[in-house]
Amino acid sequence: MAGPSLDERTLRYRDGFEAIDAAVFRLEIGLMSFSLLAMSVTYFLKIVFEAVIAERSFVDSFLLRWLHGVETQPPKELVEAVHGIYSPTIVSIMLLITGIGAARTITVQRARDASGDETMRPPWSGKTFAIAVAIISGFVALATLVVNVHSAILCGVVYAVAVIAFGARAKKRGGLTSYAVMWAFFSVPVAILIARIPGQYAWVNDLSKVLIMYVGFIGASMASRERKHIVLNFGRRLWPEAQKRWVEGFSLTVWLLFDLLLLALAFHLFEIQRSAGSTLSILSIPEYHVSLPVVLAFALMALRVGVDLVRVVRGTESYFVGSDGQPVADEPAAAASVEAAS
Repeated sequence: MAGPSLDERTLRYRDGFEAIDAAVFRLEIGLMSFSLLAMSVTYFLKIVFEAVIAERSFVDSFLLRWLHGVETQPPKELVEAVHGIYSPTIVSIMLLITGIGAARTITVQRARDASGDETMRPPWSGKTFAIAVAIISGFVALATLVVNVHSAILCGVVYAVAVIAFGARAKKRGGLTSYAVMWAFFSVPVAILIARIPGQYAWVNDLSKVLIMYVGFIGASMASRERKHIVLNFGRRLWPEAQKRWVEGFSLTVWLLFDLLLLALAFHLFEIQRSAGSTLSILSIPEYHVSLPVVLAFALMALRVGVDLVRVVRGTESYFVGSDGQPVADEPAAAASVEAAS
């Protein structure tokens, strides 16, 4: 049986903070997904760009190393033959094999879906080769676009297509309005970033520095909400019932102090970078964007841990959403309150 949706799980929370925290958690999920997709797409475009324009591609380097070795400089005639004949031939064969393999997979899967027979293998047909030609043409067209179209324009088109595609999914789920409002707000900084993108793709490394910080530290914040973290709770199940609350309170206090210390250090670094007015080496955005996700993540973690600490001190047991989307609680009283709330 499928677990409850995120909206249904939000109804289980007992106060306003937990409801707001669930909304913040949605934003964290969206930010993580966007960061991962942005890194993947931009690095792919960079690889395509460098493979096409490079005077010596990775195929050239491999063939020269195989045919001549690395001890001495290869002769000019061999370099010209590799770059002008051998490498294009190998790349063409690889594209042909990839296109035919993808086309065959598509036609077989379509035939199996239509017949309901998962063992069916339809015969080869002209349609398969037509699909292969279309796929290969798509590869060539993509390489041509990457080399000849400004990277900001291409990234803007990719972003617009992604927003529309995910919007179609949101419409099917009945959440198009909230999706449109959220992405209309989020598209403002994205548009500013795309406007500052220089030509070619050397800026991808700078962008990845920022996005990897969001992935790492916002991911840590999400883990803290779901209690998928390392906490100081040694022997928690071995303590007598009367002391368990104080042991958990001590654990949360240590964790809160650790979060506040790192928050202070991260904010200090953020202020240094902001006051210096420095930018990243190629992408002309402020350098403090590298430390900003660290500040946000530890601020969220400190807030969440602080609220849990207050509940423990007051004797109000809190529960947390587990990996399966269900509330998790160690104490019988907490389990009873969760059952009553649900």
